[in-house]
Amino acid sequence: MKGTRRYVISIVFVLTLVTGSVVGFTALGLKPLLGLDLVGGVSVVLTAPDGTESDVVDKTLETIRTRVDAFGVGEPDITRQGDLNIQVQIPEFGDEEGGSRQQRLLELIGRTAQLEMRIVQEAIPKGSPDYETTDLTPDAGADEDAVYLGDPNQTKYRLGEVLMTGDKLSRATATFLDPASATDISSAGWQVSFELTDEGGRLFGTITRSNVGKQLAIVLDEHVESAPNVQTEIPDGRGQITGSFTEQEAKDLALVLKTGALPVELIPSQVETVSPTLGAASLHQGLLAAAAGLIALALYLAFYYRLLGIVAWLGMACWSVLALAIVSLLGSAWGYSLTIAGVAGLVVALGITADSYIVFYERLKDEVRTGKSLRAAVGPAFARAWKTIIAADIVTISAAVVLYLLAIGSVRGFALTLGIATLLDMFVVYLFKRPVVFLISRSRRLSEMRGIGLRSGVAADPEPALVRGGSR
Repeated sequence: MKGTRRYVISIVFVLTLVTGSVVGFTALGLKPLLGLDLVGGVSVVLTAPDGTESDVVDKTLETIRTRVDAFGVGEPDITRQGDLNIQVQIPEFGDEEGGSRQQRLLELIGRTAQLEMRIVQEAIPKGSPDYETTDLTPDAGADEDAVYLGDPNQTKYRLGEVLMTGDKLSRATATFLDPASATDISSAGWQVSFELTDEGGRLFGTITRSNVGKQLAIVLDEHVESAPNVQTEIPDGRGQITGSFTEQEAKDLALVLKTGALPVELIPSQVETVSPTLGAASLHQGLLAAAAGLIALALYLAFYYRLLGIVAWLGMACWSVLALAIVSLLGSAWGYSLTIAGVAGLVVALGITADSYIVFYERLKDEVRTGKSLRAAVGPAFARAWKTIIAADIVTISAAVVLYLLAIGSVRGFALTLGIATLLDMFVVYLFKRPVVFLISRSRRLSEMRGIGLRSGVAADPEPALVRGGSR
């Protein structure tokens, strides 16, 4: 009775997870995030200036890839084309208040995010006599004085040479300073807090110690974001970038700062919408083929294993719902996008799941042939089958891990779904299929049900015993 209760609890646990997944699909809107080949998206070609060296373009590409990954987009396609072009293809992945997340990401991708710190020599407010005659210097070098625009009210700042750049940053986060607790009301609201590397911290301490009482301008892409007064030396390598930031602006700025500046300024030379038609057609054909194979498999299992075939149906249904829920959660939490390659991984894993059932059933047949009762045969049959299932699944999972680590693009999606779905196979086999078959073997009615019972599913005569003289 105690063992039976354990089996029932195991089955109820799996069915609870399945029910929760179904509720998530139907009531909470949980669904997989689809990739570029299934849902379409946008493709943009970014072009570097003439004469840009090859290694600089490569570094720019890696910075863009880091930004896209930090934004949480799954399965992007980022490739270099020719000497100066970088193509970025991003799937459509939902809207947010104020516009498309996809469009916002494209804007962040091309943002240079060159951070500089310069001492303010003069602030020229709009309306002052020198304002109109003071020209901006967009091409000022790091060792040259510069005039940049900044807030508030489009003030022009005459700045000294660059004292430190953004490559000394180790961390940047968007934070909110409550006006009620702010010592300086002008710094209240959303801001970007940053931390510097050890080298940057030492340099920042020297800069602030040497410029107490002066304004230190924090410049991003030739725009003065803030120009706070240096009141004392700052030895801990921490600071804030303040301004009239919204929450989204502060988070975007933190993202581009912590992922690094682009070595060169990129120009979007081509932007076009990518249609999902080809991928959708391929998926449709693939799903038709998979459905035909699944129907044939279901009929085979029912015909050959009878009641055990129905158990296999239920087990694979539980596996399918849970696999889809995991893929959906990966998309929601980490931006994983399901592509055609990912669907192929799930289909292959479904075949592996079906094979796990067949291995168990065939082992059960072997035990029954030796003359054991159905109840006595289930335990040793599963023990033998479980070793085979574990060995086969671990080989598959190991191959998927290696493939994921070494491959790029959609192949990684195939490896990820194959590995996770195969791991899920062991979970369902042990916590659902095993207890269901054990409970069936303990029910005389289900075991002996004519035509479809457990005995019919493992129909086999015991091996005949040898009699004296070698006759049978």
